[in-house]
Amino acid sequence: MTNSISSRQRLALAVLLALGLSACASTYRAPALELPVVEPASAESAPTILTEATPELTSWWQSFNDPVLTALVSEALTHNVDVLSAMQSVEQSRSTLRQAWLTLLPDISAGGSVTRQQPSDYTAQPGQSGISNVYSAGFSASYEIDLWGRAWKARSAASSQLLASQYARDTVRSSIAAQTASSYFALLRLDAQLALLQQTQRTRSEALELQQVRNRAGVSGDYELQLAQAELAAIDAQLPATRSALTQAEAALAVLLGRSPRAVMSGQIERGGALQSLAATPEIPAGLPADLLVRRPDVRQAEALLAAADASLQETRRRYFPTLGITGFFGNESLTFSTLFDQAARSWNVAGAVTQPIVGLARTRAQVKAAQAAREQAELAYAQAARAAYGDVRSALAAHLAARETLQATQRRVDNQNRVKAIVEQRYEGGASSYLDLLNAERDRLAAESELISALQNRLTALVGVYQALGGGWDAAAFE
Repeated sequence: MTNSISSRQRLALAVLLALGLSACASTYRAPALELPVVEPASAESAPTILTEATPELTSWWQSFNDPVLTALVSEALTHNVDVLSAMQSVEQSRSTLRQAWLTLLPDISAGGSVTRQQPSDYTAQPGQSGISNVYSAGFSASYEIDLWGRAWKARSAASSQLLASQYARDTVRSSIAAQTASSYFALLRLDAQLALLQQTQRTRSEALELQQVRNRAGVSGDYELQLAQAELAAIDAQLPATRSALTQAEAALAVLLGRSPRAVMSGQIERGGALQSLAATPEIPAGLPADLLVRRPDVRQAEALLAAADASLQETRRRYFPTLGITGFFGNESLTFSTLFDQAARSWNVAGAVTQPIVGLARTRAQVKAAQAAREQAELAYAQAARAAYGDVRSALAAHLAARETLQATQRRVDNQNRVKAIVEQRYEGGASSYLDLLNAERDRLAAESELISALQNRLTALVGVYQALGGGWDAAAFE
């Protein structure tokens, strides 16, 4: 009989162990993504992301070779409020993970109590009657054996949540770096626009003085003089708006950098290289690795959230299984406080309990369904993040290609307009062209120069968009 009972016990223990191991053995696997087909880049289509992996360049802004830009981005990543808030979210998730780890350890506490009671005639001890006091002091412990891996799954979910918060922080950092670079390039554009207007103002002032001399000498009439005055007034009207836009851009960049209110009011933003030199950056290689997108922090965040939802689902399913808890006490108990710490008052106990939910199974079933829905949502969000990433890259590469071609065409236009202006000036001095022809040539040259400045900024901003869409830069030496 003893051997029969022992055999059944061993069989039951083996079954429980197998169930526990199978429960702990489930691992998370992210769904596979369909990567784009490798196609060569051409002038008619934006380059695709393709070939073998290359070393990543996380500090992509350094590729512009502008120390001022590098310093501004570093300042923004250190002091920007959104970045600081994201860092605190990481600390919050790290504390949650620490709590999950602590649930795997026994809970031990020290305490004391006093109970005043009057037992009934059925529960009173022999010789005990009336009201009595019970004093107790010592250490108590409780521990739930993680037989099914439920606590480990909760820890796994908290660990994935920590990763998600870190990737969310990296997403914010990437966005702030891109905003800082774009704002800096916009500031340089306004500087160039202001310099162009001021140069044009000096040129037209000289032209007005010349027309005044010609008018007094009777060489030209009032028509030419009024045209010269109107052209100068047109430039004078554009200068205040440009200066105002420049001040607003400086203030916005100072706020983005997380500077103090006094520094925001001063608006002192250092400048580095000119737009022309910054725009001469290395071109995007004809092929980039498809796995560059996998490093995007928002895609990684979505995958980490999916892993957390999967772990939470596994943890919720384990609530169907019974729980095994152990409690214990070691200390002193006595009916009088004066004898509480005597050797004879020493007391201890150990107890175990198995709890199987029955009525609560319906609640657990609802919790499992909710966890399943949350996991499905997380998987859809992960797939959507991947789709959005590829969409961002396609749009960014197309915008970069358009900006590059526009810059090349605008540069040709500027060269042509400068030659046209030189020809018209010669014809005007020889009497073959009118003053109106000269003004039209000057207006066209000014418009072309202004468009070139905007094209230079668009070229840089589009390149920033490519860096942000790819989640970083690339090693140009790998494509040489």
